[in-house]
Amino acid sequence: MNHADYLVDLVDNNGAVTGSKKRQRIVKSVDLYHTVFIILYTPDHHFILSKIPTRRDLPNLYSASVGATAATIRRHGESSDQASLRAVKNELLIDDARLKHIGDSYLELPDGHRTYASIYCGTHFLPEDFSHKDIESLEVFGPNDLDNAMRSNKGAFAPTFLAIWQKYREKLLAIWT
Repeated sequence: MNHADYLVDLVDNNGAVTGSKKRQRIVKSVDLYHTVFIILYTPDHHFILSKIPTRRDLPNLYSASVGATAATIRRHGESSDQASLRAVKNELLIDDARLKHIGDSYLELPDGHRTYASIYCGTHFLPEDFSHKDIESLEVFGPNDLDNAMRSNKGAFAPTFLAIWQKYREKLLAIWT
């Protein structure tokens, strides 16, 4: 089945399903859906983040911004755990990921975008290859480097990632310290 043909659940602020649409019909700036974000870090404690590509088929909201390592919209009938593993497999070409669920949140961003988000993290070496359709490039940051980069060039980061980092920074740092 074509990626755009999968059904996606629409949700409320608490993540409860309110309806569904085909992925190709989702209007990211309007519809409230369940996004799953994965943040990987290397065994030597560096975060692996991705630069979001420009896409014509299924446009990304924050193209050219740095965001979570991988992200996906949860499909109808799929759990957040299943979606996280699908994203890591399809976007990062990692079959053996061990991910930890660190939280779920309704996010309302300064630009008006809203999403219900599940956040996962895990340890993995920097992937040698990845889906160039889903990821423009991968960037590696130490925790202090990441904080400094966000302070000095906040506009380089996707608002979703900034919101996740603000809400889950301590949990993300505590996992590998």
